[in-house]
Amino acid sequence: MVVYAQGALCRRVARGPVPADGRVRVAGLPRSLDADSLRARVVDVSGVRVTEARVEVGAEPQDSDRAGELLREVERLRDDCDAARGRRDRQLTLIEEIGALRPVPPARRKDDPHRRTPVDAWLDLADFVDERLTGLHGRLRELEEELRRVEHELTVAVDRHARASTDAPEAHVATSVCAVLTLDGAHGAEVGVEVEYGVPGAVWVPAYRLAHRQGDQDGRLLLRASVAQRTGEDWTGVRIALATADLRRRTELPRLRSVRIGRSQPAPAPPGWREHPAGLAGLFAGYDAAGPRPGGTAAASMVGTAPVAGRMPPPPAPAGYGGPPTASPFAGVAEEHVPQA
Repeated sequence: MVVYAQGALCRRVARGPVPADGRVRVAGLPRSLDADSLRARVVDVSGVRVTEARVEVGAEPQDSDRAGELLREVERLRDDCDAARGRRDRQLTLIEEIGALRPVPPARRKDDPHRRTPVDAWLDLADFVDERLTGLHGRLRELEEELRRVEHELTVAVDRHARASTDAPEAHVATSVCAVLTLDGAHGAEVGVEVEYGVPGAVWVPAYRLAHRQGDQDGRLLLRASVAQRTGEDWTGVRIALATADLRRRTELPRLRSVRIGRSQPAPAPPGWREHPAGLAGLFAGYDAAGPRPGGTAAASMVGTAPVAGRMPPPPAPAGYGGPPTASPFAGVAEEHVPQA
């Protein structure tokens, strides 16, 4: 996955045998994908190429029991989550009880002589507590990992049930999006196909953290990215790359010049204008809001008032730049002399 400033570019790899007609269907694509961004290519096999790639939307009657099955799955996972949370809490209680074990000497009466402290018994108790806590903490890590896994499965099931109940059409027709590929040169072999498509429902926001110690000459700049997506896909465990470019920025194809017979003419210079990226006006808003830098006010106030002692004069201006203007072709019009720098 490559997440841009607006939108994302997704890549999926499917592997399997190719039918005799060379047509392959890659199902399970999100409904929000951009049909014009579909690309496909064959990986790890030479001599096989993709001759056609198109998006196909299928519709079939929706299963009335699917919502009930998803609801029962959600209820089952909630029970499993409650049970896993109860086991974790009991383990924490046991750890607190073992950690609270302390040696308590018996109360000494007024006429009793001083008794010797049983150091060996105290050390044996400390060893027992340490050994017991080590085992309990290891079991606690396993229970917390199990609880996180069940909570993730519950979150996925709840989301799947919500999408099945709200995204379904009113006519009880289930729609599915797939990519239909036509391969040439496969001849029934097993090949791998990489499908690439763009989705609009993804965005990422950077957060910067600068660590600097007073007196040091360098620092450490840490970049953290917060990614949000609502594409209908599960991105758990997916490798994500980030880009600041705009995925939907307008681009123009190069204009091909016609070939003519005759004298050679110089190629026209390319235009220097380029569309500014979005958000350029607010790029330095934080820097401007911070105010002037220390020591910059005094330096700025001296600019244009008087030459600063000890500084080198500016280099001479090029010929014809900043000099006296030429005579005006219009008589009687006053000329304005620009002083030299």
